[in-house]
Amino acid sequence: MPPVGTFLAHVRQGVVTLPPPIVQFCQAKAWNFFRIASLDEERLEFTPVLPDDDLDDVDVGFHSSLSEDGKLWIPADLRKAVMLGEQAVMVRIEEGTLRMYLRRVFKTLGFGP
Repeated sequence: MPPVGTFLAHVRQGVVTLPPPIVQFCQAKAWNFFRIASLDEERLEFTPVLPDDDLDDVDVGFHSSLSEDGKLWIPADLRKAVMLGEQAVMVRIEEGTLRMYLRRVFKTLGFGP
């Protein structure tokens, strides 16, 4: 069962440090490698590439691996495209993916900085 709720994560030098409940869930599900897509300029989606997936079907877009200590590197071109800087982001598990909401979404969802 995925952790319920939205969690804060911090981005530093292009690396997102995920909160422990998200890391534990990802590790339990063997979510170690992700395809990354920009849903729009305020959301990123990390779709897990599972051990049984055919790697020939994995597109050549953006990818990242989850480190043992819960860090995900975001490729520089993608960070630039969504203006992801040194900031806090919201993360949650939704519909079998890890989703990241950039800080400018906080106001839309009713959260203040």
